[in-house]
Amino acid sequence: MTDPLTAVLAKAGWAEATRAPLAGDASSRRYLRLSRMGRTAILMQAPIATQADRDSLAAFVRVGSHLAGLGLSAPAMIAADPGAGVLLLEDFGDATLARLLPDDPATARIAYQQACDVTLHLAMAPLPDWIARPDIAAQAAMIALTLDFLPPGESGDLEPLLARALATHADGAPVLSLRDYHADNLIWLPHRHGTARIGILDFQDAVALPLGYDLASLVDDPRRDVPALWRAALIGRFAAAHDLPRDHAEARIATLSLLRNLRILGVFHRLATAGGKPQYRQFLPRTGALIDRAVAHPALCALRPAVARLRALTASWAGGAAA
Repeated sequence: MTDPLTAVLAKAGWAEATRAPLAGDASSRRYLRLSRMGRTAILMQAPIATQADRDSLAAFVRVGSHLAGLGLSAPAMIAADPGAGVLLLEDFGDATLARLLPDDPATARIAYQQACDVTLHLAMAPLPDWIARPDIAAQAAMIALTLDFLPPGESGDLEPLLARALATHADGAPVLSLRDYHADNLIWLPHRHGTARIGILDFQDAVALPLGYDLASLVDDPRRDVPALWRAALIGRFAAAHDLPRDHAEARIATLSLLRNLRILGVFHRLATAGGKPQYRQFLPRTGALIDRAVAHPALCALRPAVARLRALTASWAGGAAA
């Protein structure tokens, strides 16, 4: 009996393609670049052992179709057997914004502007009826992953204080957020036009979140430093597009950056320890610095004692000590 992978490739005409492994992401998915007759495609093999695995793959397909319907660049599906966890996808190439940033800063700056405009495009589009819409309490609870690593009774009132800040500084109708919206998941496609010049990857965890969450993810990236002038310009672009006073936009981005990076602190710690990926430990100092910068905003002064306590309790994580 032909296995599902062979069947998918044979049906699509890619059975004889050469295969080269690609670096994976934080998930357990496996990627190969296939090459044949001067063309390439990406083979994604996703785990399907659990219902959560199957739901994640279904979400990838559904969100990708939605983004394409909005005129954005999600990889087209060439062939698939979702039941077997096999997807053959369009290859966007290797020109991630992460590579452009050190290698071609002039192009990277344009690409970051386009990536900002993708978030504006998503904010103007109606939410699909199937997208999850966590309330403010559930948004604040996104940091529970980090708090769960703390000694019992040490999480304090950080979560309710964060919920209060979200209600104050990140209010309004939610928008579609891709969540892992950072330079490693964004590909520069210079031969396309407008927002389609940004190829988008790793969007299966999309939910409805406050306006600006993905911009905070883009400009306050724990994996790399985004130039301060670029960051300021992108927040200004965001403020102008949404007719927000600049100080309101900055308070919003600071609040959402704090939410995101408090969560990422726990995500990276888990990956570096239980996840068996110690390379993520290198990002913990920058994640902490982004947390410190966000909570330094005057609008978030009420959170400073609780955040300072968490930072003290997690200071050893970058050195590899167990939680």
